[in-house]
Amino acid sequence: MTGVTNQVPDAEGLTDVELAARLRMTLGRLNRRVRQHGPQSLSSSQASTLASVETLGPVRLGDLAAHEGVTAPTQSRLVGSLEHQGLVRRMPDAEDRRATLLAITAQGRRQLDQLRGERSAFLVGQLGRLSPERRTALVAALDALEALAESPND
Repeated sequence: MTGVTNQVPDAEGLTDVELAARLRMTLGRLNRRVRQHGPQSLSSSQASTLASVETLGPVRLGDLAAHEGVTAPTQSRLVGSLEHQGLVRRMPDAEDRRATLLAITAQGRRQLDQLRGERSAFLVGQLGRLSPERRTALVAALDALEALAESPND
């Protein structure tokens, strides 16, 4: 592990290592629960790839693979499955006729909108179960969570 960590418990009695472990476990569990809601026709890898094509697109396969943190062959298989479902399409790269670009289709955008809507609805339901005090604490924690989520280059 790199960097300096706080080995002295904070006001809540947690060291940085303990806090990091608890945060990682909690966010992972919440993420898994959220991913279970929405169209089951897409794996989490396919959904991530489709969302990245929407954000980055039109995009080259190699750039998409780098963004997703997977190898080009893995990304190619994912894109192939999305293309087969009509969610992405290949188009010629005007700057390099040998290359192709990937773009999201209207059907792909609808699928992402449905996925996001169902996942948001799940979270809305979960938020409704929180006491006013816990909801206030969650709102207060969002700034810290957003700061943790930022890239060091942001």
